[in-house]
Parts: sequence; C-alpha cells; structure tokens
Amino acid sequence: MKYLLGVDLGTSGTKTVLFDEQGKAIAAQTIEYPLYQPKNGWAEQDPLDWYNAAVNSIKGVLAQSKIDPHDVAGLAIAGQMHGLVMLDQDNKVLRKSILWCDARTGKQCDEITALVGKNRLIEINANPALSGFTAPKILWVRENEPELYAKCTTVLLPKDYVRFMLTGVKAMEISDASGTNLLDIKKREWSGEILEKLSIDPSLLPPLIESCAVAGHITKEAAKATGLVEGTIVAGGAGDNAAAALGTGVCRDGQAFVTLGTSGVVFAHTSQVSIDPLGRVHTFCSAVPGTWTAMSCTLAAGLSLRWARDELYSGEKQQCDSEGKDVYDLMTAQAATVPSGSDGLIYLPYLMGERSPVLDPEARGVFFGLSARHTKAHLTRAVLEGITLSQRHNLEVLHEMNIVPDTLIACGGGGRSPFWRQMVADVLKCKVTTIASKEGPALGAAILAAVAAKIYPTVEEAVDKLVVAGAEHAAPQEQEVARYDDIYNLYQSLYPTMRPAFHKLATLRQKLEGEQVPAYKDVFSVEFERFGKVVPNVDTDTVTKLLEQLPCPENAVTYVPSEPVLETPELMADMQDRVFGGLPIQIGYCSGHSRTLNALEYHRNCEINIVGTDTLFMLAPMSAIKDGIADTQAVETFFCPKGTAVQFYETTLHYAPSHVTEKDGFRVAVVLPRGTNTAKPAHIDAKGDAEPGYLTANNKWLLAHKDSPEGRGHISTGVLVGENVSLSK
Repeated sequence: MKYLLGVDLGTSGTKTVLFDEQGKAIAAQTIEYPLYQPKNGWAEQDPLDWYNAAVNSIKGVLAQSKIDPHDVAGLAIAGQMHGLVMLDQDNKVLRKSILWCDARTGKQCDEITALVGKNRLIEINANPALSGFTAPKILWVRENEPELYAKCTTVLLPKDYVRFMLTGVKAMEISDASGTNLLDIKKREWSGEILEKLSIDPSLLPPLIESCAVAGHITKEAAKATGLVEGTIVAGGAGDNAAAALGTGVCRDGQAFVTLGTSGVVFAHTSQVSIDPLGRVHTFCSAVPGTWTAMSCTLAAGLSLRWARDELYSGEKQQCDSEGKDVYDLMTAQAATVPSGSDGLIYLPYLMGERSPVLDPEARGVFFGLSARHTKAHLTRAVLEGITLSQRHNLEVLHEMNIVPDTLIACGGGGRSPFWRQMVADVLKCKVTTIASKEGPALGAAILAAVAAKIYPTVEEAVDKLVVAGAEHAAPQEQEVARYDDIYNLYQSLYPTMRPAFHKLATLRQKLEGEQVPAYKDVFSVEFERFGKVVPNVDTDTVTKLLEQLPCPENAVTYVPSEPVLETPELMADMQDRVFGGLPIQIGYCSGHSRTLNALEYHRNCEINIVGTDTLFMLAPMSAIKDGIADTQAVETFFCPKGTAVQFYETTLHYAPSHVTEKDGFRVAVVLPRGTNTAKPAHIDAKGDAEPGYLTANNKWLLAHKDSPEGRGHISTGVLVGENVSLSK
C-alpha cells in the first residue's frame, strides 16, 4: 500500500493529512499559529511558523498512523495564496510575510494600474491590481523598506517557501503564481511587459512549474525533521482553492464548489480563459494543466465566524474544549433559534477590506440595523447570513460570465454544517451537495502528489478515483428563497451607499494612529465619486494657456458664462460631442480670489470645470437640502490639480472655486449646456413649493449663507445654515 501526504497551509493553521492511494484519510494533525496585525488592516505571519507547523504535523501523522515512511509515495502542499515571502542571498527570511488579507497596498495598486494600464493589466493577467495580490506588496516593501528590499534575492509564496525548505529547490507553482499580478495567464509564463513596467527584476522570481509536476525531493535535513525518507517526491502543489477544487471533484467544465474557510469562495472550472471585464472575480490557471478557473474571494468569510467565536463565545469555547465539543456547533445551534433575516440585522463581512466583488481595501465590517432587541444569537446568525449573501453577490457575477451551475459542492469548515449548507441552498438558490472526504484542500494536494508519483496518469483520473460523493445535500426551500431575495436586495445596496464613508473612516484611522494625511482628498478619490468624476482626454494644456489670457481679479470673483477665447472649434467639438452627447454648449470661465464658501448652487444640469490652476472645490450632495435649507456641515472640500477636467453631476451643490493658498488666485473654465441661463417662467411662483419655485432668475438654485453677499441681497429662497466654511481657518 502506498500513501500520500496532503499539507493544507492555511491562515489559521496548517493541517496535514495522510491518505492511502484510494483517498481514505488515515491520520491528520492541525497546528495553529498567530496572525500579526501591527496596524488596522494589516495582516502578517512568520514563514518559519508555517514551516515548523508543516514539519511537526507531518511528523505527527506519521507517528499516529505508524506506517513505514518508505511507503509514502509523495507529498504536496495546498497553500494560502498571495503572501509575500522575501529571502536574502543566504535564503533567510527578511521580514514577516504580508498576507493575502492585508489591505495596506491601495497606493501601490493605483501605481500598478497607472504604469501597466487597467485594461492592459486585465488583458495580460486577467485580473486588476488588488491589494491582496503579491505585486503591490513587492512595491510597498520597495517604497517603505528600501534597505530591506535591496537585500532581497528571491520572492516566494507561502507554500512555495515551505516546499523550498523541504526540498532545497526554488520554484513557484502556476495556480499560485496566477495571483501575483505578474503572470501572463493565457501563456502561463511570467509577463516580461508587466515586470518591465513595474521595474521588478525578473531574477527575483523563481521558475514556474505545473501543479502536478515533480518540484523536488525531501532533503536529508527535512527527512530528519519530519520522519520522511530522504528523496520522497514533492509535487508543485496548488493554491488552496485550486487544490480544494480537486479535493471536491471539480476538474471539468460545468463543475463548481463553494467553501467557507478563512476566506469564502465560489469556484468554477473552465477549459477556456473567461474574464470578467470589471475584474470583480478572478481568473487563474487551474491545477489541471492547460485549463483555468473563475473564482471569487470574500476575504473574511470564515474569519468573520472566527471573530465571532473569539469575541462573543470565548467562555463557551473554553467549556466546549474541556468537554471535547466544537463551539461552532453551539454557535450554529443558537443561530438556528433566530428566523432568517436575523430580525432585521444585516452583516457586511468586510473585516479585512474586500476583494470580490467590491474591490475595496478600505471597506470594513458592519452590523446594519442593530437594535436593543438583538441578542448574541442574532449577531451569530447575521454573521453567517452576511457571509452567505456575499457568496450570492459573487455567484451573480459568474452568471454574467455565463457560468451558471445548478449544483454547488460545499467544502471547507462550513461545508460540514447542515445549517450552513441549507442556508447556502436558500440564499444561492441552487442544490448543494458534499463529498465524503472532509479534507478538500489536503485531498487535492494528495491528488497532485499521486500524479507526480505516477500512481495515476492524469489529474482528472486521480480525481475520479480518490474523490467520493457524500450523502448530505440541501435543496432550496421556496419560502426561504423568497425571504432571502428581499434580504439580499437590501444587502447588496449597502456597500454602494457606504463606500464613501468607508474611505472617510480610513482617513480617520490614519489620523487616530498619528499618521500625516493631506488636508483635503482629491478629485481622484472614492469620496469624490458621489459628486462627480474626472473627465479623461481633455486638452487641458490648451485650456490652461487660454485661461492665462483672461482677467483674474484681486479680492473678488468674476464669472463669464460664454467666453470666445475659450470657445475654440476643437474644444467646443470635443466637449459637445464626446462629453455632452451632442447637446449645444457654452464655455465660460470663473476666476479670482475666494477662500470662503458663502453659498451653494444647484444648477439643474451637469457642469464641466477645467482647472488652469490648482483649485479647491467645496461641494455638498443635493440630498443635503431639506425644505430649501442645507447645513454647511454637509460641505466637503476637494483638491483638484492644475490641468484636470472634472464633471459635477446635476445632483451636486457647488459654488465658486477657491484657490489653494492665500496669495494665489484660481482660473477655471466652465462648460455648460447652452441656454442654461434662462429667465424663470413667470407662472412658477404660483405653484407652491415645487422645485422651480426655488430657482433664481438665471435658472440656478442658490442656498445662501446669511453672511454672504447673496444672503444679504436676498437673491435666493434657499438658506445655508451653520458656520460658514472658510479655508483660512
């Protein structure tokens, strides 16, 4: 009898399972290790903890099983993806690994997108630049720890580091390498174009290997540490989800699985490269040679449940541990006492930012609708439901890619829970089945070891032999499906609503942690999205030069609605046809000196501002108006750099721009639909409080502060209350 070792290197711990050549688990051992969070949103681990856990768990299962180590045909590792391991010239680890769930690299993701190009990056790598991926981490270390980066000679991923320690051979396996942002997914090779544009030395990256290839053999030192025989075959292994796919029987088109581990995944196999153009789900190389996968990743799915366990059930966990029980069974039993919807409590599982499908490292966990009636059981059920609703959010993206499985195989820790399986069936509206083995990623790794050891000729044949369907299943319940449809409709609306607030919170966290932050967000930031957007490809250089020819009064502001100097044929054609869709336009300008808000303007039309100087815009949403009154506390200030064209939506309140410093004036070109400045119809005043009743004679709604010239002149029925905004303070 031959045996196979599957090592599942996770974020919570490493689990090693010994299988026989028919896929039966003989022995298993799990060793946990710490997660370090030196700052909010950061996540690190010590690579030596992984290696020691792998060594000791391998030694443990050999001791438990009492098999002859000579009968171990091969070993492979399924590993958490994306973690950055940096080695020096002596192969020593330079720093703790920055993990897949770390959210510090938003700036570096923007740099990658700018250097490679968003569309080009997706074209080559099939994925956008994401904070969880490896390339942004490399850039972060280069920018923030340059002395350490200069010492780096090799970059590895978590499982590839452990495999190197066992074999002495450096290599990076293809499914894991897919999540670096550095791979040409279609060609299954490192992208020279991406490496060149990011100025990353190709020598830092080891050779690529397929998952089922022989990557090396157990060294003498590793044999002594683990109890294995020197020379034992070690396969390339796979990223955790690619391995889990094999361990659940997913290796052909039309097959998919859902898992609730530390992260939450919906994963489908495909023989063709299938890419979401918005990058909301990932396309990676499969552990089956010559094929690919489409997968989503909710970063803190199982991690949310672990948080609930540690923070809400710490006492119960100690008691369950002493009684040999699983505290998760207690948690799901309590959750089952609460009806679906958790009595109006919804949880967003964004503890570590989010990857799929909202792509936002600044998103954070939320209990929405919390009231005094809610108990710990409600919070527990809400966490389980929030995790599952996030899987539905991802599955709907796969549907858009024409991947529509009618059955999902449940695996991971959550797959063992009848309660969660039923919830998945009801929320995702499809049948949920299981497999007999409870060791998805570890079994997948063992399958790859079996192929490397030539016990089976192909991955597909090994899957057919080693994976056995389970007896448990769940089917959607009509009444619960209808309830969860309503719950999901509210759930999926919460992130877009809260997106700007998440990014404001990120700035607040920086301030609270003593970091220096800019005085104002810029117009390229997420916070600006609800007010407008930057318009690309405008000839701002020409506009800037033309604005310099026009007056800029001292200690005053001038506005000219239509200015022939600016209304060049080229600019008029571009603005009218490309930006305003053929609507006749006029181009004027606003210039001068202003450092006080005074008033807000509602124009009833979108407006383009092209800034010829660094400029500040003070803005508020139209939703801030209540009965013709707005509070200045709703006002936000944004920096707009010289040479930028910005569109303000018609739902945005704004007024004269402001200059950045006391001494400098501002110059801004203003593009509006022609004929905007019309007289107010005479009959409007008789119509009560209809919106046009608030419009002034030039078709603008001004909400004037009492201390402003507009307020003192009584030219508006709108009122701006609160402390007037002054940039001089």
